[in-house]
Amino acid sequence: MKSLNRILFLLTLCLVVGCSPIPSKYLRDAEPGVTLTSLQNTSNYYQDKLVILGGTIVEEEMRDGRLWLHVVNRPLDGDYRPQLPPSPNDPEGGSYWVVVGNRMNFPDSYRYWGDMIVVGRVAVLAPGKEPVLKMVYVRGRGSQAAHDGSWEDLVDANYLLSTPAGVIDDMGRQ
Repeated sequence: MKSLNRILFLLTLCLVVGCSPIPSKYLRDAEPGVTLTSLQNTSNYYQDKLVILGGTIVEEEMRDGRLWLHVVNRPLDGDYRPQLPPSPNDPEGGSYWVVVGNRMNFPDSYRYWGDMIVVGRVAVLAPGKEPVLKMVYVRGRGSQAAHDGSWEDLVDANYLLSTPAGVIDDMGRQ
């Protein structure tokens, strides 16, 4: 009986962890419990932090070679599934922008996504403006399974250009 309970517990644990729509590394690193309202009200606190939001794409723009997605917020439930806000006037029904930096391998099916889960870094926010997230990971769900997709902005840290502090260039500048 004890071993059966252990097996059921492990099976349940695997199901809960394995069925998450978001990779565990993002769940671990993201700020817990962030909502669109909390992001708008305390934007300075969340600047450059990793957050997870849900939403539906309503508009897209190309700016400086980057894809900008205007997203209507869909609050996430406990299983990280986007939901409609409780009422049409709910503050959680607002919108935000998502910037896709590296479009390589970004799924073309994003135009068919009914909803999506976005993991992104909060960019600088001006008071009264919509939040802007730099997309790190996204999982979109379409009306057909063929439209479902996910994308991750993978950057190898070995190839990032940076200048160590105190280095002097050819012109004698730091």
